[in-house]
Amino acid sequence: MKDQKKQTEFIRLRAEGKSLRAIAEEIGVSKSALSEWDKSLSSEVSQLRAENLDELYSSYGMAKEGRIRALGEALRRIDTALDGVDLSGMKPEKLLEYKLRYEAALRDEYTAPAAEVSGEAESTLEALRNLYKRVASGEITVDKAKAEAALIDKVVAGYTRTRPLDDLFSMM
Repeated sequence: MKDQKKQTEFIRLRAEGKSLRAIAEEIGVSKSALSEWDKSLSSEVSQLRAENLDELYSSYGMAKEGRIRALGEALRRIDTALDGVDLSGMKPEKLLEYKLRYEAALRDEYTAPAAEVSGEAESTLEALRNLYKRVASGEITVDKAKAEAALIDKVVAGYTRTRPLDDLFSMM
């Protein structure tokens, strides 16, 4: 039980970005043991780090939905201003530049609905094919594709953990 509390504390401290040396001093566990925990608990640390980041984004209004709304509203105001501009007497270059920037930013926020992945081979291959097509067409960036591929990988890992190996081999 004592070890579990220390592991939980390790996950929290590691998610905050503390070094193994600093954590060892704080919770009284050897650095070599923490190195092993770092390997075995990396997914829990990553998950907590992501949750902390989401919470931080939300607290500063940077959640994806908020960014999309703000960008959309700014784009709407720019469109309204452009509609009222007498283009024959004004230089609209700056407004047009902003309009293009906001459109690009809004386009960058777009994420297509994620493909449903069951963890089975056909489903996974189809999701990866679609992901590749979206990158090749320029619909999403490579970074977004990497994030989606990581999610697909987690689904497959979860699927394989919940299915006995003999069930997997009997399906082949």
